[in-house]
Parts: sequence; C-alpha cells; structure tokens
Amino acid sequence: MKNEGYSDVVIIGGVAAGPKTGAALARRMPDIKITLFQREEYISYASCGMPYFASGDVNSFNSLTMTSYGVERSVDFFKKTKGFDVITGSEVTSIDRSTKTVTVRTIADGIVYTHGYGTLVIATGARPVHPSFSVPDHPNMRYFTSPDDALYFKKTAQQGKLNSVVIVGGGYIGCEMAEAVRVWGFETTLIERESQILPVTLDADIAELVKSEMVRNGVNVITGASVISIQTKENRLSLDVTNNGVLEADYVILCLGVRPEASLAASCGLSIGKTGGIIVDEHMRTSDAAIYAGGDCVELKHGVTGIGAHVPLGSLANRHGWIIAENISGKAASFSNVLGASVIKVFGLNTGCTGITENAARAHGIDVEYVLAAFSDKPFYYPDANDIVLKMVFAKDTRTLLGLQAAGRGDICRRVDVFSSLLRNHANINDLLAFEHGYAPPFSEALDPLHHMGSIALAMDRGLSFINPLRAIAYFVKNEAPSGAMILDVRETLQYNANPWPEAGNPRILHIPLNDLRDRLHELDTSKEYHILCGKGARAYQAWTILHNAGFSRAHVIAGGMTFLSGIVR
Repeated sequence: MKNEGYSDVVIIGGVAAGPKTGAALARRMPDIKITLFQREEYISYASCGMPYFASGDVNSFNSLTMTSYGVERSVDFFKKTKGFDVITGSEVTSIDRSTKTVTVRTIADGIVYTHGYGTLVIATGARPVHPSFSVPDHPNMRYFTSPDDALYFKKTAQQGKLNSVVIVGGGYIGCEMAEAVRVWGFETTLIERESQILPVTLDADIAELVKSEMVRNGVNVITGASVISIQTKENRLSLDVTNNGVLEADYVILCLGVRPEASLAASCGLSIGKTGGIIVDEHMRTSDAAIYAGGDCVELKHGVTGIGAHVPLGSLANRHGWIIAENISGKAASFSNVLGASVIKVFGLNTGCTGITENAARAHGIDVEYVLAAFSDKPFYYPDANDIVLKMVFAKDTRTLLGLQAAGRGDICRRVDVFSSLLRNHANINDLLAFEHGYAPPFSEALDPLHHMGSIALAMDRGLSFINPLRAIAYFVKNEAPSGAMILDVRETLQYNANPWPEAGNPRILHIPLNDLRDRLHELDTSKEYHILCGKGARAYQAWTILHNAGFSRAHVIAGGMTFLSGIVR
C-alpha cells in the first residue's frame, strides 16, 4: 500500500471538534503540518442549524458553512486563512498505532493509501440509532443527521408532493423537525415510545408544556407508543404503531437519537466507555498518549453524577477542539466534566435544562426535593415581559443544587446559564440566593426568578407544601382528588371570572380573593384539604401562610399556578 505522506497532526472528522482543533492549533504552531480528513464533501457546517434550514428559516445551506463575516468555510478557506490542509471525500478506515499511520480511502475512486502522524485527533462524531426492524428502501424514509438528509427534505417539500409526515422520536431533533414540518403546512405526527417527549432532558411536568405547545400548533403527538414496523404501500409509507394501529405518511423521519461513532477507536484498541464513547482524560487524551479525541464520539464524566455520559452538543465539541489544541501545543487546558446545559425552541416556547432531572436523580439513588414555580422573565409592567416556568432539583439533605429545567416564552437562557455555573461549583441553596445578577427592568426583576426559587426551597423547610400541577390536573380534571379536597382560588374576581379552573361552577372550587381571605377564614374548615391556586404562585404562597398560621394543616400550593395549567398561553 502506498504511503502518501506524513503530518505532525492528523485529524479525523471535519464538522465541529476537528476544524476547531485544526484552526486553533495552526495559530499556536504555524510551522507544523496539520492534515484533516473528512468523509463528506461538506466541511465545518453548523449541523444544529439544519432543522432551521429544513423549515426555511435559513434560506441556503451554504449559510450553515459561512463564517460570521460571510466567507464560506471551504477547503481553500482552511488552507489559505487558517493554515492547514483539509481533504474531503476521504474516509479513514483504520488506525495503526504501532506505526502511527492511518489508512485512507478516497470515496470517489476507491484509492487506498496510508498517511503517517505524530499526533492523532479523532473527531468522528456520532451515528444515528437504527430501529430494531428493517427499514424499507424508500427515498422518503430518512434519518436527519447529515446535510444530505436536510437538503433532500427541503427539496422534496418544495416540490409540493408531501401532505403528511411522521417523525419517530421525541428528542431535541424530533421536536425541532416537528416544527419545521408544520411550517410547510404538512400534516405532522410525532411518535415517542416513552411516556413523554424529551424524556432524557426533562421531567414529565415540564415536558407537558412542550407537548401542549406542539399540539396547539397542529402536531399530533403520540407518546407511550412504539413503531413495530414500517412498510411501503403504493409509494407511501405505512407504520404499524402499538395501540394506534396503522399510520400512513408520505415521508418518515427517524430521530431515534445518536450513538458515539467510535468504531475506528475501538478497532485500534483504544478504551471505550459504557456509553460507547471513547474514554478521554481531562486533557481530552485517549488511552494512547499520542491520540486525542473530542466531540460527539467521546464519553465524558457527568459533573453531577460523576459517571460516564454521552452528551452530543456542538457547544461542547467546539470547546473540546480548543482544549485539544492547547494541550498539543504544550499548554495545560482541561475539560473536567459535563453538565448537559442545553436549550431548544419549539414553536413559540423556549425550553432548556442543565444538570440532572428529578427522575434521573432518583434513578441514581439521590434523595431529592424540587421546586416548581412560574414567573415573569422581567417586571410585568415592561412591554415585552413573558412568562417562564422553572423546576429546580436539589438534594434533600445537603441542599446541593442538582439541576434546572425551564420552559416559557420569556428568557430562560440566562437562568440556565447562571444555574450551570452554580452547578460547576457544587453550589447549594444559599449560594443560589447569594448570586448577583444584572438588574434593570428591560432585563430582569429586582430579585431574579432564581432568587425566588431559592427562597421557596427555604420556605419548604418551614412547612410550605406544594402539589405538582400534573397531580392537580389528575385530581380536579380527572376527578381523582381525595374526598373533600377543594381548590381555593385566590385570584382577583376579574381574573377568576375570565378564566376559572377547571371550569365555572365546579363544586370543588372555592373562590376567595387573597385580599379577602383573612376576613373570610370562618368560611373554611380546618379539617379539610385545600389546594391553593393563583396566577403564578406568589398569592398562593401568601394564602398558604395565612392558612398555616390559622391552624390549617392540609393546605398545599398548586405549583406553577394558572401559568402552568394554561400551558403558558392558552
């Protein structure tokens, strides 16, 4: 086999971590030879932007390959501007650690050759998870993990030949593609085998807000159902779905998640973790000192649980590339752990998380408590104030913060970002109360929602009791409430009349505005159970205090109030 040369650094993979490594390293060590091999013809594209290209929000796929100053990140760009070689359409098929060479096959003509390296960087990304059944050979049966997937969907949508689309999988990409499909006006169905959408990143309560937003925008969301098989039927696709019969569609998108593409690393004997990702140390070095790895192909230590995690995010991949370049060039840089901070937009709803969920904490044997509450993202009087719902998970004994979930039309990003920083420092409730935020009415309240979350957590130590809004729905909509339990609605009369919950005339609703509550305590029975409701929670908390001090021992605040129960916007 012919040897086609040697590079001081060889990089395998050209989407995020690979190009970032090459560009950063070429700046630090301009005299070394760096070669990057990329299997696809596309190089350094913003894969996270592909759903927005599919929807038409981004007009051209080339926009996803542009720098911020409008220059395409092409092979020529990396050579002339960044100072290293990129070879596209070339697949690295094997790594020989003993000779420090990689075997390369050119896609177009099948020519195979070897290339030597001094240091190797593996940035092979992730591959789509395949269903357990065979997938029919049909042009409209696609995954959504590559530029070709995005380009083909948009081309097909523009041809006007689609009426119905089924998306299998309710993770981030599945939810984003549901919006993209609805933008085109197609009948859209999303199927998720778990009992909720976004099951990895959200608990059921916050996920319910996302589902409600999708349903309001015309998406048929089916949860707790699995696709048994997919067949072709008269040029359409037919899906057999548990408990839902057979669904037919013109187009099917499989969004079943991704797994680390670590086959090259495994075949040459590098250590692989339980998630299937390449094991790296804090310097992104593999079990071979001459080989680094970064991006979606690696396993990382989770900052909350301490165990291996696979978190495929472009934000992390770019950081990995910078850290790898620093270490190869002789500087000390480290990536200690991952928290999974991420955000997603689904129609008009912003959703995000960091750390772990309540469900995940319990699965790891952690005794947890949580606070769920609703707020305005800035003062209510400011013109563009919007609602957000936050759920904070923390350890019951130490009050250590474990995770945050957020959903709403307001600014959730700054809350996720701040909370992520607190998690990085193993903060507790008192640290949350002590953080200093930038305040002005266009940006935030004088006390940030995160401050209020900390205060609520402390109030729970004084006996404040909550009921989860999903349980409240089961109690008072599905009539599963304990015998004699009542809703005490303390909103103002105009608000109550405009939007009673669950419905006007319900015998289990007692409406007493907060301002009248002290004078009307005689109308209540201390032996009864009261679930207190207001708009967001502040009035309900004050009402609970009044009842608690008056000897009512079975009073509970409905967490999130009408903001949650109305699904942010009715």
